Amino acid sequence: MNNDNKIKSFNFSFDMASKTKSEIENEAEILRDRIDKIIDHFSVNDVPILKFILNVTDSRNDLKKLSKALDRLADLTEHHTSLVKKLNVIEQAEADPTWFALAFGDFKQEVEDGIEKFFNIEN
Repeated sequence: MNNDNKIKSFNFSFDMASKTKSEIENEAEILRDRIDKIIDHFSVNDVPILKFILNVTDSRNDLKKLSKALDRLADLTEHHTSLVKKLNVIEQAEADPTWFALAFGDFKQEVEDGIEKFFNIEN
């Protein structure tokens, strides 16, 4: 805005301010209701986490960054959880190979071979 277009003075009206205040209050109440519905609707393990986040910041920029970070984090943690589960299976097999073999082994062929060998020895 150049200097020629700057407002240098204006008439103030308390009636207009009161009307504007009422309109702003109504709009703010509508938005507050929408925000509360979102906060109440979303929880993680019955914890209304959005309420805590909004107590920390209500900055649009921070909330958008948080949204993007959570989206990226969701993909990474899902993959990480899958890898950790696989590692747990391998670590359990390393820690107690006998139990692991007995719990998950398929010894059908070994039993059949043993029975066949046993009967061939007797003949």
